[in-house]
Amino acid sequence: MNKLFKKLSIVLFSFILPSCSFSYEESDKQESNITSETTEITTEETDVDGYFFDSNSSSGDGSFEHPYSDLSLISSLNFQEKRNVYLKRGSQFKGSLSLSNVSGSEEKPIVITSYGEGERPKIDGDNLVGSGVLSLTNCSHIFISDLELFDSASEEGDRRGVYLLANNPDNNNEVKTYKDITIENLYIHDIHGITDKENSGMSSESKRTGGIHFGSLDGKGRFSSLTIRKCKIERVSNVGIASWYQIGALSKKISPYSEKFKDYAHTDVTIEENEICYIGKNAIFARNLLGGHITKNLVYETAIECVSGNSIVTSYVDGTVVEYNEGHHNRATVRESDGKLQDGCMLDADLQSKDTIWQYNYSHDNSFGLFLNCTSYDETNGILDHVIVRYNLSVNDLGNKGIIYINYKAKMIDVYNNTIVTGYDTKTIFQTNSQTNSMFANNLIYNRSSKAIFNLSSTSNIDISNNLVYSIKQGQIEQFNDFSNRNTDGVYQDPSFITEIPEDAENDMMSAVYYQLSEDSCAYGSAREIAEVPDFFGNQYKNCIGFCCV
Repeated sequence: MNKLFKKLSIVLFSFILPSCSFSYEESDKQESNITSETTEITTEETDVDGYFFDSNSSSGDGSFEHPYSDLSLISSLNFQEKRNVYLKRGSQFKGSLSLSNVSGSEEKPIVITSYGEGERPKIDGDNLVGSGVLSLTNCSHIFISDLELFDSASEEGDRRGVYLLANNPDNNNEVKTYKDITIENLYIHDIHGITDKENSGMSSESKRTGGIHFGSLDGKGRFSSLTIRKCKIERVSNVGIASWYQIGALSKKISPYSEKFKDYAHTDVTIEENEICYIGKNAIFARNLLGGHITKNLVYETAIECVSGNSIVTSYVDGTVVEYNEGHHNRATVRESDGKLQDGCMLDADLQSKDTIWQYNYSHDNSFGLFLNCTSYDETNGILDHVIVRYNLSVNDLGNKGIIYINYKAKMIDVYNNTIVTGYDTKTIFQTNSQTNSMFANNLIYNRSSKAIFNLSSTSNIDISNNLVYSIKQGQIEQFNDFSNRNTDGVYQDPSFITEIPEDAENDMMSAVYYQLSEDSCAYGSAREIAEVPDFFGNQYKNCIGFCCV
């Protein structure tokens, strides 16, 4: 059997932040920062703990020699007798893979994965609506990897690739916590959800469709230690990955400023190293997280059907960190119905994004740019969002409404030590609306556009200082004097990058090396002291304007 079976592997990844020696010599890919160690399952034929499925099998008993062929049998399996589920590579199943009220243990999680050689086993939802091609309801200690999920139906419908539900089956007021679920290395594609294009995908029906969705239906369940890692999600509508308090119920939310939030919020959620592309609206929409880490994801070709949608969004979260992500080619454009343009940034701190940090991200070629906020500010009820945006890089963003757009009021939006290199057609570099509270300091702006603009509201409560602004020969910034008059201790010299910067951004994080500063740059010693944190490349803090130092 071992010769045929080869091996089954659970890959446990450890992650290392980019170091000071981040360079082309180390690798030409971002994956150079990933290390892995592999635990192999190499049991003898008679000791294999699991049920086997092969779509090409005529019939069977679930053993390796005589696998099941009907995927629907999974819901009736006894996981007390055997723990794991193996789908043969090259198989093609229709319907769904669904489990309810099943749990492994912390020491021995239930593993659902592939075996054999060839392409991942495929599961076609085949016009499945109201569920997910892969669904887990009230499950804990589950590890799922190496499957391909899609739906061959071409019309729109209430569809998801993966649907993780946390409910209370006891029908009482207790909040149930389901723990330790990992979704890894899945290929999820062609999930035709509801686009709601005429309404820019704003309906709850459209927002709850797409690639991977997790949350509760009754509002009495949550997840802890949930990881979504190294999946590829493409051609799905409307959202790539989304978390919820109560799925689809946009008006029923628990505020992160409420004492109840800690009892209802998902905890220890990690969304990392996923590739999410060709998405109807948002790549990642994170709700109801206490903490949470969104890191090293590649998101591109977003808002392609809804003409609106920021790529990575948080709302009703507390302390979520969004870092080391790359986002490009958000396609937001004007709505045909009214000609309005809204939501086309890589990063969006939306309503009640309490104490979120957005750092070390790389944005390029997006419709708007790096960041906008739709935060909350309500002194009466103590809802006072504070957001930090620091050490990010923006290159060739189009600037529709702003590469940095301070949109809604907050307790404070701190924007510092970011580097912005405009494209030749960039429009708005920095915009603020009225009555916003923000700080804009230590940012490096290298302008190559002849039609750029600073658009600052005269009534904004904004602290602007120590920013470096430089335009190349043909570059020009409208309302530059208004900005410079407010920019206390500003610098207006060539920042001196270590090498000639390319005409266009490259589609990987490694292109960030072009925008490092030379050792004699005027940016050194010119910054305002704000927070002594490492720069984009992991270099120890120095007094410097921009996203990096040497």
